[in-house]
Amino acid sequence: MFPLVLAVVFDLTTAAQASPRPRECRGATGNDGIWLRVQAADAQRYCELLARGYARLVQTPQEALLAARSAEALAGPLAAVRVLAGRANLRLGDAPIAYQLLQQAEASDPQVFADPKALHDYARAASLAGKAPEAVRLYRLLVSRVALLDDPRERAFAQIEAAAHVLAHVEKGADEALGYLAHARQEPLGLAAWIDGLRQLALKQSGRGPARGSLAALPSPTALGKPKAASFSAEFPVLPAGMFETLEALLAERERPPAPAAARALPARGESRGKAR
Repeated sequence: MFPLVLAVVFDLTTAAQASPRPRECRGATGNDGIWLRVQAADAQRYCELLARGYARLVQTPQEALLAARSAEALAGPLAAVRVLAGRANLRLGDAPIAYQLLQQAEASDPQVFADPKALHDYARAASLAGKAPEAVRLYRLLVSRVALLDDPRERAFAQIEAAAHVLAHVEKGADEALGYLAHARQEPLGLAAWIDGLRQLALKQSGRGPARGSLAALPSPTALGKPKAASFSAEFPVLPAGMFETLEALLAERERPPAPAAARALPARGESRGKAR
């Protein structure tokens, strides 16, 4: 019974750490964090603003950004405020500002990224801001916590994006990428074109790619859709620059018909066709 109790406590602690609600807003004692920094009424207002910001982050990120700015006016640029502002800026298309804010939040309080959704946005912001080594570091950290993501599609996105960044930026990263893609394949959720394309790319990069004939089993490149270049989207995985085009070209190989036999047996230049009669 005792080990079971410990396991339950551990799960509850992990879930609490993964909550987007700042630690200083979770307790009711008023003895630490924001409650010591500002007056009780302002502290309550600060927590309400952050809660409102997170509630509106996905649908109306501009409102989430305004809530973060209002919270900052009350309590200063705390790590939790920067995380909310950074995630809102990412969705508003300003990845460099988003990355800067999230980097500042990590420097002041790394625990704010115990929430895997915040960590995922940090990794995306790093990628879109052109910070390749940081993107790889953050994606590797994210896949170690991917089970904490409550959305199966986001879990698949995290594995796909991690695989793509390792393939693009890590020497001999094919085996690592294939490991991430193996997990993503267990629950593809309509993302098979991305998973299979990256898997084919990893096999090719490792030097053990399948024969050309096996390309016929791959999806059509149209199955990838058309994500906007260098931009966050909830509908598509974030890939390193140029990798989407590489995937499109690889999947397009399956649609190229083999050269006709007649074309392969053309007579040599200058040889008369009439001789064969």
